[in-house]
Amino acid sequence: MEKELLYKSRSFSSCIQASYRLMSDNFGRIFRSTWLPVLILSIMSGLFVTINMPSPEMFTLGMEHQTTFLSIFAVSMLGMLACSIWVSVRLVSMLNEQPRKWNLQRILLLIINTIVVCIVLYAIFFLAIWMAHRHTGGDWLVFFTDNWLAVLGMFIVIILAVLPLYYISVRYLCNENARFWIDFPKTYMIGVRHMGFIFLITLLLSIITGILILIIGMPLFILQAANTASLLGELSGDPVTLPKYFIFMVGITTFIVTFIASYIQMFPWIAYFFMYGSIEKQEEERNKNTTAIDSINLPDTQLV
Repeated sequence: MEKELLYKSRSFSSCIQASYRLMSDNFGRIFRSTWLPVLILSIMSGLFVTINMPSPEMFTLGMEHQTTFLSIFAVSMLGMLACSIWVSVRLVSMLNEQPRKWNLQRILLLIINTIVVCIVLYAIFFLAIWMAHRHTGGDWLVFFTDNWLAVLGMFIVIILAVLPLYYISVRYLCNENARFWIDFPKTYMIGVRHMGFIFLITLLLSIITGILILIIGMPLFILQAANTASLLGELSGDPVTLPKYFIFMVGITTFIVTFIASYIQMFPWIAYFFMYGSIEKQEEERNKNTTAIDSINLPDTQLV
């Protein structure tokens, strides 16, 4: 992505519009670069959902062929993780124009560092709840019932504290000289300064992608509901009404849904890159204004 296009001050709606234009104009290039990892990711997802489907066939497989069942479970889960990283590397390489090997290293380090930060933040949350419960005493259920508003407020604060990580993460992927932990205090404060901007983009992206994924995932939700109703009926003594090929239908549907959803999930990635460029441009202008103000020499004497 050209720097002139990325580093431009935008509103949150302009970032999303720019993301849509970039993805729609370059979808063919994005598809050619990512179709293979997305394809394998969809296959792994289909396997994972299929073997975890509560059904007599999967129960029999798990009881009579435990090694096979656990092998499929492990391969599909690890395959989904590896392919998700693979897709991210391909997409980010198109956005920051860095070598894929460099992006792979950065993304792996970013995942580890982000997990550490999230663990610390949520550890603070649960530690605060534990200390509050220890101070008040009593049953845990009574504690949450009497203090649910305070607990909810603390949880919201923790969620807001995570928001600057969106800026920090994209900066870590775009800036070759960025160092996650050394730069963390400075970059986190920049993220806090623009938290409202990050929150609005995240909220709008969550609504857009959530609605789209809900629509394309509807067939899978219907199949899951049908399977649950069949199992409940079977427990009540009713005959099995689902066809024998139902389990394969679930796998194929999961494959299709995952394939489409993978490209929908790329849209927020691109939008966060534009968000990062906008924040960087605003910070640059802010620093210039600060420098200009500091460079003004006040006269030694003032007229009264």
